[in-house]
Amino acid sequence: MNLLNEMFGVKKPILGMVHFPPLPGSPLYNNSDGMKKIRETALRDAEALLEAGFNGLVFSNEGDRPYLSKVDNITVAAMSALITDVTSRFDVPFGLSVLADSEAAIAIGKAVGADFVRIFLSWVFVGDWGIVNPNAGKLQRIKAEIGGDMKVFANISGHTEPLGDRKLEDIARGAVKFGLADALCLAGSTAGSQIPEADLLNAKKGSEGAPVIAGTGVREENVARMLSMCDGAIMGTSLKVDGNTFNPIDPVRAKSFIKKANEVRKELS
Repeated sequence: MNLLNEMFGVKKPILGMVHFPPLPGSPLYNNSDGMKKIRETALRDAEALLEAGFNGLVFSNEGDRPYLSKVDNITVAAMSALITDVTSRFDVPFGLSVLADSEAAIAIGKAVGADFVRIFLSWVFVGDWGIVNPNAGKLQRIKAEIGGDMKVFANISGHTEPLGDRKLEDIARGAVKFGLADALCLAGSTAGSQIPEADLLNAKKGSEGAPVIAGTGVREENVARMLSMCDGAIMGTSLKVDGNTFNPIDPVRAKSFIKKANEVRKELS
Protein backbone atom coordinates (compact mmCIF):
# COMPACT_ATOMS: atom_id res chain seq x y z
CA MET A 1 0.00 0.00 0.00
CA ASN A 2 1.14 3.56 -0.73
CA LEU A 3 2.75 5.18 2.33
CA LEU A 4 0.37 8.16 2.21
CA ASN A 5 -2.65 5.85 2.13
CA GLU A 6 -1.36 4.16 5.27
CA MET A 7 -0.65 7.43 7.07
CA PHE A 8 -3.89 9.22 6.26
CA GLY A 9 -6.32 6.38 5.64
CA VAL A 10 -7.39 7.62 2.22
CA LYS A 11 -6.13 7.46 -1.35
CA LYS A 12 -4.51 10.70 -2.52
CA PRO A 13 -4.78 12.56 0.81
CA ILE A 14 -5.15 16.31 0.85
CA LEU A 15 -3.45 18.20 3.68
CA GLY A 16 -4.17 21.76 4.76
CA MET A 17 -1.55 24.32 5.73
CA VAL A 18 -1.73 26.16 9.04
CA HIS A 19 0.49 29.17 8.42
CA PHE A 20 1.54 30.85 11.65
CA PRO A 21 1.52 34.65 11.65
CA PRO A 22 4.92 36.23 12.39
CA LEU A 23 6.40 34.60 15.49
CA PRO A 24 8.35 36.31 18.30
CA GLY A 25 11.74 37.50 17.10
CA SER A 26 10.72 37.89 13.45
CA PRO A 27 10.59 41.37 11.85
CA LEU A 28 6.79 41.45 11.42
CA TYR A 29 5.88 40.06 14.85
CA ASN A 30 3.02 41.97 16.48
CA ASN A 31 4.16 42.36 20.07
CA SER A 32 0.89 43.94 21.22
CA ASP A 33 -1.16 40.93 20.07
CA GLY A 34 1.43 38.42 21.22
CA MET A 35 1.33 34.64 21.20
CA LYS A 36 -2.31 34.56 22.25
CA LYS A 37 -3.43 36.02 18.93
CA ILE A 38 -1.17 33.65 16.97
CA ARG A 39 -2.62 30.69 18.87
CA GLU A 40 -6.17 31.83 18.18
CA THR A 41 -5.43 32.30 14.47
CA ALA A 42 -3.80 28.87 14.15
CA LEU A 43 -6.64 27.16 16.01
CA ARG A 44 -9.27 28.84 13.85
CA ASP A 45 -7.48 27.81 10.64
CA ALA A 46 -7.04 24.22 11.83
CA GLU A 47 -10.72 23.98 12.75
CA ALA A 48 -11.79 25.36 9.37
CA LEU A 49 -9.61 22.87 7.50
CA LEU A 50 -10.73 19.84 9.46
CA GLU A 51 -14.39 20.80 9.36
CA ALA A 52 -14.05 21.06 5.58
CA GLY A 53 -12.71 17.50 5.45
CA PHE A 54 -8.95 17.80 4.98
CA ASN A 55 -7.05 14.62 5.82
CA GLY A 56 -4.25 16.19 7.83
CA LEU A 57 -2.50 19.40 8.83
CA VAL A 58 0.89 20.93 8.06
CA PHE A 59 2.21 23.71 10.29
CA SER A 60 4.70 26.31 9.07
CA ASN A 61 6.26 29.59 10.18
CA GLU A 62 5.14 31.22 6.93
CA GLY A 63 4.88 34.65 8.52
CA ASP A 64 8.54 34.82 9.57
CA ARG A 65 9.72 36.72 6.50
CA PRO A 66 12.53 37.01 5.52
CA TYR A 67 13.36 33.37 6.23
CA LEU A 68 16.45 32.03 7.94
CA SER A 69 18.53 28.98 7.10
CA LYS A 70 19.17 28.70 10.85
CA VAL A 71 16.24 29.87 12.98
CA ASP A 72 16.52 31.34 16.47
CA ASN A 73 15.75 29.38 19.64
CA ILE A 74 12.56 31.41 20.16
CA THR A 75 11.20 30.10 16.85
CA VAL A 76 11.73 26.49 17.92
CA ALA A 77 10.13 27.19 21.29
CA ALA A 78 7.16 29.10 19.86
CA MET A 79 6.41 26.55 17.15
CA SER A 80 6.66 23.67 19.58
CA ALA A 81 4.23 25.34 21.99
CA LEU A 82 1.75 26.32 19.28
CA ILE A 83 1.73 22.95 17.51
CA THR A 84 1.34 21.08 20.80
CA ASP A 85 -1.57 23.29 21.81
CA VAL A 86 -3.41 23.01 18.50
CA THR A 87 -2.87 19.30 17.87
CA SER A 88 -3.93 18.35 21.41
CA ARG A 89 -7.47 19.31 20.38
CA PHE A 90 -7.68 17.08 17.29
CA ASP A 91 -6.98 13.47 16.41
CA VAL A 92 -5.52 13.84 12.93
CA PRO A 93 -2.12 13.15 11.32
CA PHE A 94 0.07 16.24 11.15
CA GLY A 95 3.46 17.47 10.11
CA LEU A 96 5.46 20.66 9.90
CA SER A 97 8.07 22.63 8.04
CA VAL A 98 10.43 25.32 9.30
CA LEU A 99 11.46 27.96 6.78
CA ALA A 100 14.19 27.24 6.05
CA ASP A 101 15.84 25.13 8.77
CA SER A 102 15.68 21.36 8.32
CA GLU A 103 17.44 20.59 11.62
CA ALA A 104 14.92 22.69 13.55
CA ALA A 105 12.04 20.91 11.81
CA ILE A 106 13.36 17.52 12.89
CA ALA A 107 13.86 18.71 16.46
CA ILE A 108 10.37 20.20 16.69
CA GLY A 109 8.91 17.14 14.99
CA LYS A 110 10.31 14.91 17.72
CA ALA A 111 9.18 17.24 20.49
CA VAL A 112 5.58 17.52 19.30
CA GLY A 113 5.13 13.96 18.05
CA ALA A 114 4.70 14.91 14.39
CA ASP A 115 3.89 12.22 11.84
CA PHE A 116 6.16 13.83 9.26
CA VAL A 117 8.41 16.78 8.53
CA ARG A 118 8.69 18.56 5.19
CA ILE A 119 12.31 19.60 4.69
CA PHE A 120 15.09 20.19 2.19
CA LEU A 121 17.03 16.95 2.50
CA SER A 122 19.54 16.64 -0.32
CA TRP A 123 21.07 18.37 -3.35
CA VAL A 124 21.83 22.13 -3.34
CA PHE A 125 19.43 24.95 -4.18
CA VAL A 126 19.43 28.75 -4.26
CA GLY A 127 16.50 30.86 -3.09
CA ASP A 128 15.54 34.26 -1.73
CA TRP A 129 17.20 33.39 1.59
CA GLY A 130 20.47 32.30 -0.05
CA ILE A 131 22.08 28.92 -0.64
CA VAL A 132 20.08 25.92 0.60
CA ASN A 133 22.68 23.24 1.24
CA PRO A 134 21.10 20.42 3.23
CA ASN A 135 23.17 17.47 4.35
CA ALA A 136 21.09 14.29 4.17
CA GLY A 137 23.68 12.26 6.03
CA LYS A 138 23.71 14.70 8.94
CA LEU A 139 19.95 15.23 8.96
CA GLN A 140 19.11 11.53 8.96
CA ARG A 141 21.65 10.94 11.72
CA ILE A 142 20.15 13.72 13.84
CA LYS A 143 16.75 12.12 13.35
CA ALA A 144 18.12 8.70 14.32
CA GLU A 145 20.03 10.01 17.35
CA ILE A 146 16.95 11.65 18.88
CA GLY A 147 14.75 8.67 18.12
CA GLY A 148 12.63 10.55 15.61
CA ASP A 149 10.17 8.21 13.94
CA MET A 150 8.46 10.87 11.81
CA LYS A 151 8.51 10.41 8.05
CA VAL A 152 10.56 12.74 5.87
CA PHE A 153 8.84 14.51 2.98
CA ALA A 154 11.75 15.90 0.96
CA ASN A 155 11.46 19.13 -1.02
CA ILE A 156 13.01 18.67 -4.46
CA SER A 157 11.64 21.73 -6.28
CA GLY A 158 9.94 25.05 -5.71
CA HIS A 159 10.69 28.47 -4.19
CA THR A 160 14.30 27.78 -5.19
CA GLU A 161 16.34 26.65 -8.18
CA PRO A 162 18.61 23.60 -8.04
CA LEU A 163 22.25 24.34 -8.75
CA GLY A 164 23.97 22.54 -11.60
CA ASP A 165 22.38 20.80 -14.55
CA ARG A 166 21.13 17.67 -12.81
CA LYS A 167 17.73 16.52 -14.02
CA LEU A 168 14.80 16.63 -11.59
CA GLU A 169 14.30 12.92 -12.16
CA ASP A 170 17.80 12.29 -10.83
CA ILE A 171 17.35 14.71 -7.90
CA ALA A 172 14.23 12.75 -6.98
CA ARG A 173 16.03 9.42 -7.27
CA GLY A 174 18.93 10.65 -5.16
CA ALA A 175 16.63 11.97 -2.44
CA VAL A 176 15.01 8.55 -2.07
CA LYS A 177 17.92 6.15 -2.70
CA PHE A 178 20.66 8.04 -0.90
CA GLY A 179 18.81 10.63 1.22
CA LEU A 180 16.31 8.01 2.46
CA ALA A 181 13.32 10.29 1.85
CA ASP A 182 9.96 8.66 2.54
CA ALA A 183 8.10 10.92 0.09
CA LEU A 184 8.92 13.72 -2.33
CA CYS A 185 7.36 17.17 -2.31
CA LEU A 186 7.30 19.59 -5.22
CA ALA A 187 6.29 23.23 -5.40
CA GLY A 188 5.99 26.06 -7.89
CA SER A 189 8.16 29.15 -8.08
CA THR A 190 6.24 30.94 -5.29
CA ALA A 191 3.58 30.13 -2.71
CA GLY A 192 0.37 29.20 -4.51
CA SER A 193 1.93 28.86 -7.96
CA GLN A 194 1.20 25.78 -10.03
CA ILE A 195 3.85 23.11 -10.45
CA PRO A 196 4.85 22.44 -14.06
CA GLU A 197 3.34 19.14 -15.16
CA ALA A 198 6.71 18.02 -16.51
CA ASP A 199 8.19 18.36 -13.01
CA LEU A 200 5.56 16.09 -11.49
CA LEU A 201 6.00 13.49 -14.22
CA ASN A 202 9.80 13.55 -13.97
CA ALA A 203 9.67 13.30 -10.20
CA LYS A 204 7.47 10.21 -10.54
CA LYS A 205 9.99 8.66 -12.92
CA GLY A 206 12.78 9.05 -10.38
CA SER A 207 10.82 8.45 -7.19
CA GLU A 208 11.73 4.78 -6.83
CA GLY A 209 8.13 4.12 -5.83
CA ALA A 210 8.03 6.79 -3.10
CA PRO A 211 4.91 9.00 -3.08
CA VAL A 212 5.06 12.33 -4.91
CA ILE A 213 3.17 15.25 -3.36
CA ALA A 214 2.05 18.47 -5.04
CA GLY A 215 3.01 21.12 -2.49
CA THR A 216 1.62 24.26 -4.14
CA GLY A 217 -0.75 25.42 -6.84
CA VAL A 218 -3.55 22.87 -6.54
CA ARG A 219 -7.00 24.49 -6.81
CA GLU A 220 -10.53 23.56 -7.82
CA GLU A 221 -10.04 24.19 -11.51
CA ASN A 222 -6.95 21.97 -11.81
CA VAL A 223 -7.42 19.40 -9.04
CA ALA A 224 -8.47 16.61 -11.41
CA ARG A 225 -5.37 16.99 -13.55
CA MET A 226 -3.00 17.44 -10.60
CA LEU A 227 -4.26 14.45 -8.63
CA SER A 228 -4.01 12.29 -11.72
CA MET A 229 -0.26 12.89 -11.69
CA CYS A 230 0.59 12.82 -7.98
CA ASP A 231 -0.16 10.85 -4.82
CA GLY A 232 -1.43 13.68 -2.64
CA ALA A 233 -1.50 17.43 -2.18
CA ILE A 234 -0.70 20.09 0.38
CA MET A 235 -3.00 23.10 0.20
CA GLY A 236 -2.50 26.66 1.41
CA THR A 237 -2.79 29.83 -0.61
CA SER A 238 -5.85 28.97 -2.70
CA LEU A 239 -7.85 28.32 0.49
CA LYS A 240 -7.10 31.72 2.01
CA VAL A 241 -9.32 34.79 2.08
CA ASP A 242 -8.85 36.52 -1.31
CA GLY A 243 -6.29 33.85 -2.23
CA ASN A 244 -3.62 35.69 -0.21
CA THR A 245 -1.05 33.39 1.42
CA PHE A 246 -0.88 35.48 4.58
CA ASN A 247 -4.65 35.73 5.16
CA PRO A 248 -6.71 33.31 7.27
CA ILE A 249 -8.33 30.19 5.84
CA ASP A 250 -11.64 30.92 4.13
CA PRO A 251 -14.02 28.15 5.32
CA VAL A 252 -16.19 28.51 2.22
CA ARG A 253 -13.23 28.07 -0.12
CA ALA A 254 -11.98 25.11 1.91
CA LYS A 255 -15.32 23.29 1.81
CA SER A 256 -15.83 24.00 -1.87
CA PHE A 257 -12.40 22.65 -2.72
CA ILE A 258 -12.84 19.43 -0.74
CA LYS A 259 -16.22 18.82 -2.34
CA LYS A 260 -14.61 18.97 -5.78
CA ALA A 261 -11.56 16.98 -4.69
CA ASN A 262 -13.72 14.20 -3.25
CA GLU A 263 -15.52 13.89 -6.58
CA VAL A 264 -12.16 13.63 -8.34
CA ARG A 265 -10.78 11.06 -5.94
CA LYS A 266 -13.89 8.95 -6.34
CA GLU A 267 -13.42 8.95 -10.11
CA LEU A 268 -9.74 8.07 -9.78
CA SER A 269 -10.28 5.20 -7.35
